[in-house]
Amino acid sequence: MNARRTTKKNFSISELVLSAIAAVILTVGGIMHVYASNKEIDTARKIDAVQKEIDELYAGVNMTNVKIDRNLDRYLMKEDLIARGSELRKTDPDQLEIVIPGAVGADGIATASTDFAP
Repeated sequence: MNARRTTKKNFSISELVLSAIAAVILTVGGIMHVYASNKEIDTARKIDAVQKEIDELYAGVNMTNVKIDRNLDRYLMKEDLIARGSELRKTDPDQLEIVIPGAVGADGIATASTDFAP
């Protein structure tokens, strides 16, 4: 029994080769794991940047819509025209002439409809 304790255990060549292969596989696996993690972080950063840009564009579109609504506001437009001293005045409904798209008269000119119901 004491003889077993005193004998040194030597690794065989096959055990050393298998240990080396296992070490290489573990090293490559660790490197691939780090590489994949870094790619995931880079992709998440790019997604966040694009999302931020989309949000900024939506805010810009909303601001443009607000400006358009302000410019098309009837009362603000009227006040603005008065402040500028414009000669534009309110149009009476009997002065309007409705043109039907695609309707062409005998002379090749678009015809106007006389039916107008405000």
